Amino acid sequence: MIIKKPPATDDAFIESNVVKRFSPLARQVLAASGPIISSAAAGMTNGFSAILLPQLQQPGSKLSISEDQASWIASMAPLPMAVGCILGGLLMERCGRKSAHLLLNVSFAIGWCVLSMAGSYPQILAGRFITGLSCGLVGPPASVYIAETSDPRYRGILLAGVTFAVSGGILLAHLFGTFFRWQTAALLCSLFMIVAYLLMLVSPESPAWLLARGARAEAESSFRWLRGYDPASRQEFDAMVARTESDDKKANAAQVDSSAESSSPYRRREFLMPLATLLVFFATMQFSGVNIVAFYSIALMKTTIGSDSLNEYLAMLIVDLVRVVTSLVACILLRSVGRRPLAMASGVGTTVSLIGLSIFLYFQTSIPLYRNYSWLSLVFLISYIVFVGIGLFPLPWCMTGEVFPVATRGLGSGLTSSFNFVCFFAVIKTGPTLFATVGINGTFLVYGVISLLGTLLLYVILPETKNRTLQEIEEQFRRGRRKAKDAEASGGQAAGPPNGIATIA
Repeated sequence: MIIKKPPATDDAFIESNVVKRFSPLARQVLAASGPIISSAAAGMTNGFSAILLPQLQQPGSKLSISEDQASWIASMAPLPMAVGCILGGLLMERCGRKSAHLLLNVSFAIGWCVLSMAGSYPQILAGRFITGLSCGLVGPPASVYIAETSDPRYRGILLAGVTFAVSGGILLAHLFGTFFRWQTAALLCSLFMIVAYLLMLVSPESPAWLLARGARAEAESSFRWLRGYDPASRQEFDAMVARTESDDKKANAAQVDSSAESSSPYRRREFLMPLATLLVFFATMQFSGVNIVAFYSIALMKTTIGSDSLNEYLAMLIVDLVRVVTSLVACILLRSVGRRPLAMASGVGTTVSLIGLSIFLYFQTSIPLYRNYSWLSLVFLISYIVFVGIGLFPLPWCMTGEVFPVATRGLGSGLTSSFNFVCFFAVIKTGPTLFATVGINGTFLVYGVISLLGTLLLYVILPETKNRTLQEIEEQFRRGRRKAKDAEASGGQAAGPPNGIATIA
């Protein structure tokens, strides 16, 4: 008796029975949840010093610290972040995206536990150092893993979830510090790492990373788990395979001819162009004063409102809430608006808000007649937080996982994330000097001019990546943005990238 092989409709059978309960979108959200929660822990790290230092400096505190020790506690977390980004990029290339997340979740949990049990100044420094290093470690893997596991239609909103989680983490840390002692707050933060670890355990490895390692069967299994069996996902996976085989052939040819100009993937246009673009984007974001406003928001609100009786915790929570709501709006906008229009709108709005804030702060502090119009300065301050939060802040982090080729994605994302934290340190370090030399209004005028120049430069070099597959984005950088636009405008088959990579709307 001959048993015939079932017809080729078994994929549809699997789709209708197994995937019926959990849609591909639900599984992509599940896979993105681990990195998003880890990113929330990064926000908690940034916001923790604002609740730790006031409690340590209270008269009845069991552990008293000096002003110099307080500055070291505040700066100990940002200190290793740049190094952590490089290590995170290398770790995810060597061990895989999933393994990197599992390791950094353990590292984060250890850091929070050390803080919760700290009974001395050196122990607090150790806990802050470990959580700061973990904060750097999570930067590259989070964006890259989400970008490689999500559908192009949902990639923007899922990547924006990272910055939303950072803002939410700052708010949660401040809420924990408002109602609990700092030891209890640190212990509560550590619980999030357990949840993130469990979510990563049930999530698959990145299909792109597996394919680059030659594990074709595992890559296809991971891709089907995430994306299902619809024709668009089949087409995208075939394009990934074709692209990987093409890169392997080029690598083999380069080994034969060691003098080939394109032997190193780090010298190619598709690596250098996104690297330069993101360096400009991160510099524009940081030197627009996004972290200066976050660090000095209470002092700024006192200046703009003109009230010394402002409750510091209430002011801090109000700014946090505005930041979280803005991050949520950014998630929605990234689902429906392209990267370029959102970046331009955010850059222009940030520039106008900073220059307007500078002008009205000058009149408010220099001319007594205008002190009754302090609400205008507050309006510009809030509008600045909104405009920078919908574009300049989330977009570079979103694009970190999108724009680099898979062969250079680890180092590229690590370098750009590390550069961001170097700029972050430079802005925080130079901020007080600017305040002392040119005043608050002059400082915001400087930031406004930098925002304007950065926005103009981004208008020239920033590509559109919305609804494009990672292979299409790589090809776009290889050919150049203008050539890619000409190819799309020609229509038909010419609209798609070469080498058999199909365009998915």
